[in-house]
Amino acid sequence: MIGTVFLLCLFVLTNGQFFAGKNKFCCENTSDSRLWLSTTLETRQTLQAENPADLQRAVPVSQGSSWWTDFPVLPLVFANSNTIPKGRCRKQVQRYLKELANSTLWAVQMFDASTKYPDGVLHGQTIHLGSFDQCYNLRAELPPDEFSDIGEPDEVEGRYCLVRLRYQRKDVEPKRPKTFTLDFDPNLSVWNAIDYTGDFRRVKRHSVYLSLCVPASCSSQDVTTALTEPLKELANARQIQLDVTVKPSLCQARTDVPEDFTVGAKVFLFIVAGLFVLVVASSWYDSSVYSSEEAVKDNEPRDLFLSFSAQRNLRSIYANESSHPGLDCINLIRFFFTACAMFGHRSMQYYGYPLVESTYLEKAYTVPFSMMVFNGTIIIDGFFSIGGLLAAYGALRDLDRSKRLNFTALILNRFLRLTPLYMLVVLFNATLMPMMGSGPYWEARVGFERDNCAKNWWANLLYVNNYVRPEEMCMFQSWYLSVDYHLYIMGLLVLWAYWKLPRRLGYPFLCSLIALGIAIPFFITYVQDQQPVFILLPTLPEVRKDPYFLGQYIKSHTRIGSYMVGVLAGAIIYDHKDATWRLPKAWSRFLFILLAVGFTIVSESLAAKYFDPNSELHPLETAAYAGFHRAAFALGICSIVVLITIGDGLDFHRNFMTPRWVPPLARLAYGAYLVHNIKQIYDIGATRNPRVFSLNDWLSNFLADMFYTFGISLLLSVVVEWPIRKMEQVVRTKQ
Repeated sequence: MIGTVFLLCLFVLTNGQFFAGKNKFCCENTSDSRLWLSTTLETRQTLQAENPADLQRAVPVSQGSSWWTDFPVLPLVFANSNTIPKGRCRKQVQRYLKELANSTLWAVQMFDASTKYPDGVLHGQTIHLGSFDQCYNLRAELPPDEFSDIGEPDEVEGRYCLVRLRYQRKDVEPKRPKTFTLDFDPNLSVWNAIDYTGDFRRVKRHSVYLSLCVPASCSSQDVTTALTEPLKELANARQIQLDVTVKPSLCQARTDVPEDFTVGAKVFLFIVAGLFVLVVASSWYDSSVYSSEEAVKDNEPRDLFLSFSAQRNLRSIYANESSHPGLDCINLIRFFFTACAMFGHRSMQYYGYPLVESTYLEKAYTVPFSMMVFNGTIIIDGFFSIGGLLAAYGALRDLDRSKRLNFTALILNRFLRLTPLYMLVVLFNATLMPMMGSGPYWEARVGFERDNCAKNWWANLLYVNNYVRPEEMCMFQSWYLSVDYHLYIMGLLVLWAYWKLPRRLGYPFLCSLIALGIAIPFFITYVQDQQPVFILLPTLPEVRKDPYFLGQYIKSHTRIGSYMVGVLAGAIIYDHKDATWRLPKAWSRFLFILLAVGFTIVSESLAAKYFDPNSELHPLETAAYAGFHRAAFALGICSIVVLITIGDGLDFHRNFMTPRWVPPLARLAYGAYLVHNIKQIYDIGATRNPRVFSLNDWLSNFLADMFYTFGISLLLSVVVEWPIRKMEQVVRTKQ
């Protein structure tokens, strides 16, 4: 029965009915079995002709035909195209068409794996994935026939492609409405819901991705060439302008993937194996050979070897020592912000990738509370402010002790603490990660990450990747490490100058730098008429292609204000360490609510108008928000630490901010930040089906991210991060 259906479909196609818009079977005497049989035989004989692709012909289209009811069946358009370039691809397509008429399994499997007709487009389901594995794993040995070279057997494999069809009415320019809406009058034209008129909240319904399974001998360019002319002929008959695009990264076959481990993958595995051998050997020596008598002896090589002891590193990770009433609160802030970053990056998977109901995502923009998520990128400024606070406290302590700062040693120590684990993750992304899976978006995401890391790892190593080739940045979240490193170096210079100045001049000096940090984004936003915040769009599959992300968001000079707020807070806390004065209870609680709660929530929620396309934006107001909101959020976060340090009556707040389970997780935050995106990229690349934008799925994915990420971070901390820290401590104490 299935074979008969396919044969009838091909009969309609070869008789010109496809291009006449008749995507259904019709004949006058459907009850006459002889007519069905004769049709089948005639179609089979026709398809076995020398060049069946030349049989395609266009038929005049009636004026009543509709683009929506006559949407092309993509695999049939491709198989019958006259414009397939000559060569092996064309011969295999001709063989495919013949075997499809014969109901041969491999041909039907190729046809079955392709998308026939899009559904749910009006609700934003614009990506239709078909059956990836059915196509990707297709492989068949073909006996010789008239399409084979000199009678030799042939082999066919599947190539899975996502074809983008972008369509709009001819000679009709969509007009911007007076008021953007997410609801449309059902009695008006469907083009009101299809046309893109500037509402960035909406998925672009005039751009549809359809899966197409073709022989692996056909390239993405062959597919584009084969589809462009017949599809445009169909579209022109209906006054539609149609563009066909097939990106090489979205057109992949199993034959494209190397079967053996690459040299880079072998190097990565060798490094990892060597580290595990060191950890096992050091742990065995620490537990079985090392004694208390040896502990009193000065032996630097032995101490360096013991830095890899798993027992010692686990004790350091799980240690729970109180050092400072205010600084202890930073552990919870660091863990919470790391979790928020993971949650935010997980939410980015819903932008530009297959969704069943994009309307849920679009309407989320209209919910006021959604700014806690959509403008959640502001939490990064909390990270920077905490980094500046800790840098200030540590640098001022060292200056008071030694009366000088060893800039070279401090910068080098920071480099050695951050870089080994960082480069190991970069190497993993460039070598082993691409070999761990497959999927419709595998090459577009994992392959994209592989290529960027292979080409630009040196920019990550030198911490300049936020300025050098940022559009090809390896690990998109790594920009934070470069900005933090730049600001740390700047902070050391600022703190040395602050320490030299009398306090009556030192505090105004720091405040002037905060003002400079506010003025820079203010000036850029006002002069260049740019958006003030990073707006995650439903049409943004890759942040490294967003102009605001590349031009402002990842630049060190736009984050000076947040970092200097932290430096000022660190200076206040350090200068207060010997003071007996305390802020009164009433003022402490009032300022905590005003700054820690009010400033953080207000600075984040005020962005709502910039996520509303109906808002009237004034350049000066927009620039003011761009300049002040990050520093205001940083002030709110740092006020927690400062008020708990100098305030009175905040015992409950301190106890809440210093639970015993947080310090170990906070120590794993750096590793978690580095590796959390690996699982998320894997999920995107390997996705086979559209997902639903729902809070339940969102939270389920997030909890899985937390479990996997912190588990892997614990392993990497024991094997790489903490051994490096211990070795650095051993070397520093010997100096």
